[in-house]
Amino acid sequence: MEKFNAILVEGLFYEKGDSIYIERDDGEHVLLDDVLAPVDGQRVQLALHHLPPNGIQAGDPGAGSCCFPGGVGCPVRHDLHPDRLLSFHLEGMLKKGPWRLEKFDGSVQLLPLAGMPGHYGRVGAATTLDVGKMREQLASMNPESIVEALATSGVDAGELKDMLARLRGGG
Repeated sequence: MEKFNAILVEGLFYEKGDSIYIERDDGEHVLLDDVLAPVDGQRVQLALHHLPPNGIQAGDPGAGSCCFPGGVGCPVRHDLHPDRLLSFHLEGMLKKGPWRLEKFDGSVQLLPLAGMPGHYGRVGAATTLDVGKMREQLASMNPESIVEALATSGVDAGELKDMLARLRGGG
């Protein structure tokens, strides 16, 4: 069975050398490459955006997400457009070198990472499961193997059966 994987990191994005890091609220510094590595090469829903740490601050650069005084020097020009926030969301195959999403139509979209340093933000990704592939795998398994796979994942097959029965019965 395919494994579900999800990541979510919030904090201050910054550059060090040729790399992007995130200083999390707990003070830990994490390399963006390490954050994204668990979902590299997988089909994901990915979101990357500015996130004002104290809520929307009207009139402040990046609504409070930008750390450039007055927005001057900001890579997304918060000096000219203080009310704009970077917001990116897309599904595709995540690949490194440079980080990008390869969509099903063959197009490629680079992650807009250049707009993140000097900003509080969030990056999140979750793998999307291939339902057709799961059906094929389940069809080739006998019922005992399915129950064993569920148990290995921490799912009680009896509880699942009871829940499905309640859902079918309307409550």
